Order: sequence, then structure tokens, then C-alpha cells
Amino acid sequence: MFIPVNYDSGKVVSIPLATTQTVTKGMALMMANGYVTDNATTSTEDIGFVALEDKVSTADGDMVLAIPVRGIKFEADCDDVVSIVDRFTRCDLATASTLNPDANTEGVFFIEEIVGEEEVSKKVLGYFERFTAS
Repeated sequence: MFIPVNYDSGKVVSIPLATTQTVTKGMALMMANGYVTDNATTSTEDIGFVALEDKVSTADGDMVLAIPVRGIKFEADCDDVVSIVDRFTRCDLATASTLNPDANTEGVFFIEEIVGEEEVSKKVLGYFERFTAS
């Protein structure tokens, strides 16, 4: 789950979902064809929003409350424990709700800090960043 922790005041928006999306609160949402989707995966290069509510869409344009990710710090769950060497690195998504701190092909999330003790904690603080091909 991705939880906004600062700079989120006044930024909540209602955005249109594509049809047949199952969104859970705290899920990363990607943008595609004028809608947002729940299809964020390990190869997703750009996350635009994080859902602030659970929602199942039955038609294109069903609305979901979300927060744009640009400039907002998030507390994020990881799929495994975080090492000290993961701090100040970019990583990929593991799922639409978790990070893989050991993968950096797409580099969509910048890990600024570990929440708790390294090699024990599965939570980090950081920011989503737009993918930039090298």
C-alpha cells in the first residue's frame, strides 16, 4: 500500500477509470488511453495516481478518488526486507501495491529512507518519479 505522508493537502481529485478495474485504497494507478487503470506491474514506467478509495468500475468513466503522485512523499510497502544499500536508489513496482527494492529496470520510485531497521523493515519513504530511459 502507498500512503501519502506529506505535501498532499488539497490535491485529492476524482479521475475516470477504464471499465472493469478493481482498485483498492493505496494502489498505484497507471494512465492509459485517457483513463486510469489498476494494471500497474513490475514493468510499469509511469505511475500517475494513488487510489484513496476502493472502487470497481463497470464502465469507462466511473470515477475514483485519487491523489496525483508528483511531489508527494509516500510511505510504501515492499515485497521483501529493505537493505541499507537500497536507500537513495530507484526501484520498480513488485505489484500495484508494493515495491521491489531490489529491482531497478524502470526505476519508478525513489527510496529516500527506510521506515524502521534495515534488513528487518518492509517499509520505505520516498517519491514516485517519471521513468527516464537511459
